[in-house]
Amino acid sequence: MPQLSLYLDEPTMEMLREKSSRAHQSMSRYVTGLIRESGEGRGWPAGYWDNVYGCLKDPSFVVPEEEGDLDEIVLFA
Repeated sequence: MPQLSLYLDEPTMEMLREKSSRAHQSMSRYVTGLIRESGEGRGWPAGYWDNVYGCLKDPSFVVPEEEGDLDEIVLFA
């Protein structure tokens, strides 16, 4: 299995230790998960908008006119 050496400052390393510990994962597995997640993109999950529209029963909420492909909207860059 390939290996990677990574140099981190102490506060970042401590954050990695804490987060991987809270996730009950080794640091290696935790970082691997982060890398895989980043490769999957940060778009809307498939079918997201189908499950959102119509779930509120308030007549003041209406479906807006579509201005583009909603799946291409990115919340956090």
